[in-house]
This record gives sequence, structure tokens and C-alpha cells, in this order.
Amino acid sequence: MTYFAYPSMAAWLAVVLLIWASGGWLNRRRLKVLDMLGQRATIQRMFPSGLSRRRAWSRGLQVLALFLFVFALGGPLIGSKLVEFKQKGLDVFIAVDCSLSMQSEDLKPNRMAHAKLILGQLIDKLAGSRIGIIAFAGQAYVECPLTIDENAAKDVLDTLDTNTVPIPGTVIGEAIRVAVKGLKAGEGQNRILILLTDGEDHHSDPQGAAKDADKVGLKIFPIGIGTPEGEPIPIFDDQGHRTGYKTDKKGEVVMSRLDEAMLIDIAHLTGGQYLRATPTGDEVDELAKWLDELQQGDQKTKLFNRFENRYQWPLAAGLLLLLVSLAIPEMGWRR
Repeated sequence: MTYFAYPSMAAWLAVVLLIWASGGWLNRRRLKVLDMLGQRATIQRMFPSGLSRRRAWSRGLQVLALFLFVFALGGPLIGSKLVEFKQKGLDVFIAVDCSLSMQSEDLKPNRMAHAKLILGQLIDKLAGSRIGIIAFAGQAYVECPLTIDENAAKDVLDTLDTNTVPIPGTVIGEAIRVAVKGLKAGEGQNRILILLTDGEDHHSDPQGAAKDADKVGLKIFPIGIGTPEGEPIPIFDDQGHRTGYKTDKKGEVVMSRLDEAMLIDIAHLTGGQYLRATPTGDEVDELAKWLDELQQGDQKTKLFNRFENRYQWPLAAGLLLLLVSLAIPEMGWRR
């Protein structure tokens, strides 16, 4: 069985098959219509390219090449190889705030983009640890379960934006509870939750959730995304054009501000540390140092099977078929 690194792309294979089937049906209909007009041999002399087998072969090879291109874009995972790695004694969930306020632009280009940049750097820094990703806004859920495969975590990173969680709001407390539940299987590990958020919470009791996290040994390291002065929240249409700013019931523009006090509180309740995001990203290096201290002397060398993305094979075959189809003359091979 073949698995895909990007299953959503692989779903387009059905579209290509539909194109192929439609082309075959239309060709048969065309031949029936031509037969009604007269002898096929006569029509062939009048329109020599219209009934050419070479033309049919050329079109068929082009559709097959398209099928192989889409297959390659899906990232077929064929075969695997043993990879040696040093497993650190850390189980780390990284919770990313995907609420609308993360579109504010007090960190350029906006808070969400900066949070994703930090997330990518953290994934690299935490290589060897088990990493999971939680997305939250008005609801929180696991986007990527704990895994030692940093490539899988980076694939999830690419999909995150302020539309990832369809329910509006910000429930930091719920994100903490989801992390506590997801880390129960990590007994014996140093358990960490890194929060990437602007700290604005909608009555989800993050301090209470932090106390529950502390009971199971989960340390929380919040990284505040934004500024205390705040910025308005831009609103965009479906084409990505800014149409204005979010307003309250009175019609006044809403200012989204970084709530550091709450983030500092939940960090202290669990024995973690709070950091504010900076344009230079110094907070990532500082956090990495703290995490390294937690897992020193707790590394094990292990082997695991990593699936191989063999996109090169169908890509090369598709290019070859496309070149062959272009080399076939339109004329000849009468039916």
C-alpha cells in the first residue's frame, strides 16, 4: 500500500481520472457523429488529423503524464530506511494561537506569521524530542500528535493560519488541558508545553488549567506574541484584500494587546518561564538553552523507520511521457 506525504494533493488523482474518462467518452461520441455524416475513410481524407491514432496516443500520454505529476505532488511514501537518532528525554507540545487577533501587525508581517517562524525554529531546535502541535482559537485540538519525525511536524506547520480553527475566540485554558491529556502517555519524560499566543483569553480559566498541569509535572513556557500597546485586528476578504478593522458592538475599532501578566502567571504556576517574542528571535535560543538543561544526561540512541518520499520516480516518468507525446506527429496512423 502506498501512503502519501500530502494526502490532499493525492486526492486530485481522482480529478485526473475523471478527465481521462471524459476524454474517452467524448472521443467515442465524436466518432459516432462522424459515422453519421458519411464514410469514415472519406472523412479521413477531408480531415486527416481528426481521426489520427497518433493524435489519440499523444493525448493519452499527456493525460497519463498529468496523472504522474499529481502522483508526485502527493509525495508517495514508498519503502523506508532505518534512521539513527539521539532521543532526548522531552515530550513537547507546541500550542499555536490561531485566533483572529493573531492577524494584528505589531510584529511584522503579523503575529501569525511570526508565530509560525518561531514554531519552525523550535522544531529544528527540538530535534530528537517527541514534538506535537496543538492549534487553538475558540476550540483546541491536536493538529500533530507527539512524534520524533520533525518533517511531519513541519508539514503541519505549513497548514496553520487564522482559519485553521473555525470557531472564533481564544481558549488558552483548553489548549493546556488538551496538552495535559495528550502527554499522559509520556510518563517518565520531561513534559513541556510551549504556548505561542498573544495572551488574550475568553474565560477558559488558564490559571486553573495551569494548576492541573503542574500536578502531572507539565511545565509551561509561554512566548508572548505582540506588544502591550496593541494593534487593531485587520479584516480581509476572500481575495486577501484588507477591508477594514474589527470593531466592537459600539462600532469602535478593537485593539488587541499582549496580556503578559496572565502568561507570566501560568508559567510560574508550573515552574516554566515566560518570554516575549522579538523581531530577532532571540527568545528561541534562550528557550532552547532552558530545555537543554532539563534533558541533559537523558539521551538515548535509537533507530526508527522513516518512510521515503519517492516523488522523483513518477515525476521523471511523467516528464518522459510528456516529451514522447510532444514528439508524436499529429498526422498518420489512420483508424
